[in-house]
Amino acid sequence: MRILLPIMILVVGMACNQPNESSSQASPPDIASEEYQLPVFSERELWERSSYLFTVSFALYLGETMNRGLSPSESGQQTAEMLAAGWSGADTPIALFNGMYRNWSLNPDNTCQVLEATEVTVRAVCNRPYLTYFEQSGGEIYGMSAMEYEESNASFNAGIAASLGMSWTQEIGDRNFTVMISKN
Repeated sequence: MRILLPIMILVVGMACNQPNESSSQASPPDIASEEYQLPVFSERELWERSSYLFTVSFALYLGETMNRGLSPSESGQQTAEMLAAGWSGADTPIALFNGMYRNWSLNPDNTCQVLEATEVTVRAVCNRPYLTYFEQSGGEIYGMSAMEYEESNASFNAGIAASLGMSWTQEIGDRNFTVMISKN
């Protein structure tokens, strides 16, 4: 956890310009001018920026753990072990899925469809909106591929579920992934 704060600070500093980010100003401003105005962003642009920074932060954290010899799956498991206590209220598959969905919804393009929901099982299909960030940067974000990113995330999700007495399986499709959560 000690490494996470410096990485977050580094991300904010390094991610000043998101790939393909448009600027709302046509030319450099005249700082001495009283007419200078800061760029104005829509609510969606702000959410998109937050989502991008979260993805970059996680990619940097994943890279750091992999530099210490962990696989993406081991990194996700380690992160789950650090954060599991914060999930103690998610005592059913529905509560766990709702919590994960809430976190994923940082990305304004996130969508999920629940196919089945009972007290002991949740089955859903969700899109993979973060793929755009990897595609915009040539397939990797700071050396992490989308596949490594998703392997770590799936391991994190499974680790949180296991800490709550549940199982989590996740299968990646083309632009979607499916989730199955079961109470053990």
